[in-house]
Amino acid sequence: MAETNAKFISSAFSNSDWINDDQTEVVFIGRSNVGKSSLINALAKNSIARVSKTPGRTQLANFYDFNSFRLIDLPGYGYAKVAKTKQVDLVNIIDGVLTKRKNVYCVFQICDANVITQEDVAMSKYLDKRFVHHYIVLNKCDKRPMKFYLSKIQQYVNFLKTPADKIILISAKERINISQFYAKIKNTISEVK
Repeated sequence: MAETNAKFISSAFSNSDWINDDQTEVVFIGRSNVGKSSLINALAKNSIARVSKTPGRTQLANFYDFNSFRLIDLPGYGYAKVAKTKQVDLVNIIDGVLTKRKNVYCVFQICDANVITQEDVAMSKYLDKRFVHHYIVLNKCDKRPMKFYLSKIQQYVNFLKTPADKIILISAKERINISQFYAKIKNTISEVK
């Protein structure tokens, strides 16, 4: 079951603005416009994350309370309609959370199942080196029948160089596999704590 009383906590630009306690944290990271905000809202069963049609709108680390864990939504990597100086700021935010947060238990890399790029591959490789619990969530699996995406699992495995059991197929828009994804988050946290 997804969470019905999850809520937005705050946004942070630098580590001086971070929440610092011992709450278990999971991180969402992905390219701009892969549907991270829609996915957060689907998990929360509520509109707690702002959804924009303009890529690159998430420009801070956003913290959400899901009761048994805290979710950190990072700015999109890769293409974003922001100035180069701002892109440096976004990289610093991403790097800061991924390298300095002590209570991040797992990272879910959100990708568009229909458009996987070399940037996704590079980020997957980086995350695999840093985190034992790194999963790839392929969103937007509503553009074609699910059997199409299931038939492409081996292609995803080969391209992203990750095991099939670390790939999760979902659609935030149509709420396909959202409950299963939420269960995966909870189970992963319980395994590593």
